[in-house]
Amino acid sequence: MISYVTSRKRLWSLVAVLVGALLVIRAIADAAYVYVPQYRFRNDFRLLYGAVLTTFHDGYSHLYDPIAQKAAVDGLGPGFYWSLFLNPPPLVWLATPLAALPFSVAIILWTILLLASAALTWYLAAPGAGLAKAGLGLMWLGVVPVSFAIGVGQSVVLVAAAVATAWWLAEHDHPVWAGLALSFIVFKPQLALFVPLCLAVSGHARVFGAWLVATAFMVLFSLALLGHDGVAGFRAALAVAAQWEITRSYALSGLIGAGPQLYVAQAIVAVATLAAAWRWRGHGTANPIVAGITGSLLFTPYVGF
Repeated sequence: MISYVTSRKRLWSLVAVLVGALLVIRAIADAAYVYVPQYRFRNDFRLLYGAVLTTFHDGYSHLYDPIAQKAAVDGLGPGFYWSLFLNPPPLVWLATPLAALPFSVAIILWTILLLASAALTWYLAAPGAGLAKAGLGLMWLGVVPVSFAIGVGQSVVLVAAAVATAWWLAEHDHPVWAGLALSFIVFKPQLALFVPLCLAVSGHARVFGAWLVATAFMVLFSLALLGHDGVAGFRAALAVAAQWEITRSYALSGLIGAGPQLYVAQAIVAVATLAAAWRWRGHGTANPIVAGITGSLLFTPYVGF
């Protein structure tokens, strides 16, 4: 019976297409009735756009200054809701050209970029072909963390595209380019924090080395731009965000609480993640990457779509 069911690959492909289509329809409905009409306070691109304007008006030393951030977002017009901007400076660099455009145009281009990143991730990482690959693509776009992230303008799919591109390049024997692609997880690093380390312990030193060089450059350049005040502001913003119940509820800290037990759990997660990557040493990059993503999501105290 089991062999009969598992052998019906076309049937399961059709099921995937049907389920994926239903998920995408729900996502489109959410966008039409919730995210698009309420973009002034639901779409986080407003915070990124405001962050870019903050660097224009006040300099990078004030990038994480809540007063400067709020002034920039409030200046976009009535109905715009401010919240702390938390992403590292490289995401601001990516969005800087969009600040030359009106917000209504910039947010459309940003959404197109997110959709293109999601499509690239599917194209590179989804196995199979034809109906099976199409079904996986629909399910990928429709599953809540992805559709929600796109709907609210989050950079989650940019990180997914970076990891997928790194995997594809590594599997096609381009380790240096893979490491450079992987460095773009800096946009939202907590989602894939352990991926470079897992690649290192699993024997992919050239990928790790290229990632390290590119990331070190971005970190040093960011520190130079932020200065002492900017770094202090960034640390303060992260400390505040780590206490938000809405984001902690998706993290391990929301389940077991903060304190010594969380540090013990994080240590266990770190060891287990790296051990899993070591187990797959010499067997490609896919499983170490999966271990790295899983470990990252369990380790971080801040999980937001």
